[in-house]
Amino acid sequence: MVRTGAHGYIQYGWESTFGSVSSTFDKPFGLQQSVGTITLNNSRKDIRKLNQVEREAFAYGQQTGSVSVDFVLSNPWLMKALYGAATTSGSSAPYTHTYATPPKTVTSFSTEVGFAGETENISRKMLGCILTGFTLNTAVDDLVNCTADITFGSEGDATTSLDSTPAADDINFPYTFAHGTLKWTPAGGSLTTVAEVQNLSVSFTQNANLLYAVGSHKATASYRQGFDINGTFQASWKDNDKLQQLVDQIDTPPSSEIGSGGTTVLELTFTNGGSGAAEKSIKVNLYGVTIDSHSVDGIVPVEPVFETINFEARGASIVCVNPTATAK
Repeated sequence: MVRTGAHGYIQYGWESTFGSVSSTFDKPFGLQQSVGTITLNNSRKDIRKLNQVEREAFAYGQQTGSVSVDFVLSNPWLMKALYGAATTSGSSAPYTHTYATPPKTVTSFSTEVGFAGETENISRKMLGCILTGFTLNTAVDDLVNCTADITFGSEGDATTSLDSTPAADDINFPYTFAHGTLKWTPAGGSLTTVAEVQNLSVSFTQNANLLYAVGSHKATASYRQGFDINGTFQASWKDNDKLQQLVDQIDTPPSSEIGSGGTTVLELTFTNGGSGAAEKSIKVNLYGVTIDSHSVDGIVPVEPVFETINFEARGASIVCVNPTATAK
């Protein structure tokens, strides 16, 4: 009889060196995890022969795989894959974990997917995992949903040994749209709460790649290229501020971005509303923000009118407050 996801789990752990199995699989990605398609490919090569039309044989090249994970935002620990180790402050709960400057190298991890099949247990360990993309989004009456896009460079034989106690979320708080606040900086002003936000999304793409070398089918290292941060939000069309900021990009003199340097001009916060040791929050501070496009989403009788802003940011820092003393 077919079995459901109730018989499976997914967890991950940081690697000490690229492609070496993690010593501990101690973290879930978040709450309500679901695993998308897991793909593994050995780059088959067809060997042909003169005087026949059939293939003569097969050979194989580099091994590569991919997996996507959807989950509800709770713990912030996956940010290490984008920003490296967090800087932690505080002598007692709550502790503040700050992910500020993305390194030039990639932080790799191992991922385990376990499934209790009807006739056999299956534990797959994917090594040399790199987070190619991370997206969080929410909308009115929705959870804060996240997607992690992962590429990996090595997978060996599956085993039948499952983890009897898969990693649990240590923060264990499901953020929803109601826990969020979005702030924007109007021209000449300071951070101001954007009213009546309907939906929002922020994506981080680190353009990381696997590196292969002569002598092995499997990836031997990884490297990252440009770090891209972009997003979008829809809110009530209340004024002309954001449209004017777009127009000012080509004004005389032009305004290349909102704000300057590392000043936060767009702030996205999710919090449980707690204080002291009970506080759990994740704040995304974006700087060097520019508007890609502005659209008014229709003006029709008796319907609300919204504007949609698509933006790009030069950089961001992520500040997380929670009772966990050591960032994982």
